[in-house]
Formats: sequence, structure tokens, C-alpha cells
Amino acid sequence: MVDDDAPPPHVFNAAMGARLEVLYASPQVVAQRRRFRELVAARPGERGVDIGCGVGHLTCELANEVGPGGRVTGVDASADMLAGAAQRARTQGLEDRIDLRQADATALGLPDASADFVVTAQTWSYVSDVIAAVAEAARVLRPGGRLAVLETDWDLCVYGSPDTSLMRRIFDGRWRFEHSHLPRELNRLCRDAGLTPTHAEGFALLETSYDPHSFGAGMLAIGRNAAVRHGVDRAAADAWVDDVIERGRRGDWYFCLNRFMFVATK
Repeated sequence: MVDDDAPPPHVFNAAMGARLEVLYASPQVVAQRRRFRELVAARPGERGVDIGCGVGHLTCELANEVGPGGRVTGVDASADMLAGAAQRARTQGLEDRIDLRQADATALGLPDASADFVVTAQTWSYVSDVIAAVAEAARVLRPGGRLAVLETDWDLCVYGSPDTSLMRRIFDGRWRFEHSHLPRELNRLCRDAGLTPTHAEGFALLETSYDPHSFGAGMLAIGRNAAVRHGVDRAAADAWVDDVIERGRRGDWYFCLNRFMFVATK
């Protein structure tokens, strides 16, 4: 389960891309993207932007929804992530509907008022100047366009474990994110950028049976590695992970991560 050679979770290279392929295929995350797309409500012929597109799961799904007359631009700072997104677009025959570009979330390099919708999923929590990132998303939206944001409050990441204190240390979001409680700020940030918040809801990634390929199981190694890099005792972290997995194998598995989805209009 643990891997001392794994990249830090903020380094989005090819190795992390391979991990994301597994995590993002889990049933809970597939259901999360489905609900998020319902809130985006992409329509045939529209033009959209996916900020922090990663290996392109959401980008390709949105490209299917805008149809052959629409266009989705996937933006990511990582060349390795974009390579994965390009491969997914080729495999699904969507190259004619998708543009991919390497850029920072605070400087998209896209024209003003050029998008019907902008989406960003679990991206702005990594961005130091999140105020600039929200303003940049607002800039590229046309009047009446909509912004959809999905983020996590990492205080609400819970495993079934009797050692809740160590669990909280291992999954201390401050070690992995610039903004580990970003949902608490998003309505204000959108208003400050001239947008009007119109909807907000929670979405629980909930698991009650153990699957070594599930999102919760995959997150164990990521949380453990970040914690050890930031001073948590390696043996204690490994013992905690082993205990959680063993409990799961005995039928005592619980994982819940609360995600939050916001929509705002320009």
C-alpha cells in the first residue's frame, strides 16, 4: 500500500497521472462527475473551459455533451497531465472538439468573454493566488455564462479508525494544499469577482465496503506519504494504514470524503 518513492501529491507528473487514472475510475468519483456535469448543464454547441483538466476525464465527458458543434478547452500546468488528456481524447475520437493548452490557472491565455461555461474540479485548492484564479475564470466567461467549482474541505475526510487523532494528522490538508478549506470561501470569492452564486451542494464520496481499487483505499497511500514527509512517524503511519486496511478486509470499512459543488453566473 505505501510507497516511499511516490511523488508528492502536488507534483502532477506521469506517475501521479497513473494514480489518477485509477482513482478517477472509482464508482464514487464517476458518480461525482456525473452530478457535477448535471450542474454545469453543458448544451450542444457551447464552448467551455476545464481549468486543471488533469488527464481529461471531465474534459472528454463535457466534449461529448457539447457535441460536434461545441468546443472544450482543457487547461493544465502539467505537460504530463495534458499528455494523458490528449491520449484520452484520441482514444475517444474527440480530438476535433477539444483544445489542450499548458497554462496557469491565474493566466489562462484565453480571450475575454469567450466561454459559455468554465469548470474547475479540485484545482483551485492548489493555487496560491486563488483570488486571481477566480477573477481569471470570470474574465473568460461571457455575460450570462456559468462557473462550476468542485472542491473539498479536508477536515471532512474520515476513515473508520479508533485513532482519530493520528487520522487527522495523516490527512491534515494543510500539508498538501494551499487552501485546504476552500469551500468555506467560495461564495465570497465568486461575489468579489463579480459573479452571482446560484447554487451550492455537498456530495459525499462514501464507502462502506473495502475495495483495494476504491478512491478511499487509494487515498491512504497519498495521505500517508504526505504525512511522513511532514514529520509524522513512519512506523506509526504505516501501522495506522495497515490497521485500517485489515479492518476493511474483515468487513469493517468506512471512508467518507465530503466534496462541495458551487455554481455562479456572470
